[in-house]
Amino acid sequence: MRKFLQGVDALTKAMMIFTAFCALGIAFLILVEVFARNAGLQFYGAAEYIRNFLIVIVFLQLPFAIRVRGMLVVDIFVDSLPKRAAVPVSIVGDFLGLLFFGAVAAGSMDPAIAAWVEGQYEGEGVVDVPAWPAKFSIVIGCGIAAFYYYVRIVETLRSGQIAARSRGTPPAI
Repeated sequence: MRKFLQGVDALTKAMMIFTAFCALGIAFLILVEVFARNAGLQFYGAAEYIRNFLIVIVFLQLPFAIRVRGMLVVDIFVDSLPKRAAVPVSIVGDFLGLLFFGAVAAGSMDPAIAAWVEGQYEGEGVVDVPAWPAKFSIVIGCGIAAFYYYVRIVETLRSGQIAARSRGTPPAI
């Protein structure tokens, strides 16, 4: 199980790095569009690509944020509870995260497959952007996010305490 989790952690880190390059690409695309507008040139497709890549960025970075416990938590609320109450509250919160992201991943699977099989495109103008990368990023990101919430539940049950927040690197199991 440890090797599998290390592989998923490596995949999650790679997805985070990929999305950083996507964000850089979006910034460059916006720069090109601004220059083109100021030069009086037509530059088509920027809005369609930006819209789809924002979805990719958000959902592929989500698992990393969950793994390093970078998600927004109400620390003041959890810290004010006694340990006997904080652990069950944490487990319930993680279980709700598992249910939510698992449901989103499951519900997004059919539309993602349909977008791939039917060759769906998004765009209203001259440029048509394939819809499947954004739709599969929702499935992948939410699926791994649900998995990491499951891992957090197991970690909490094994240790009997809430793991500390870390920055940048996934906690070792």
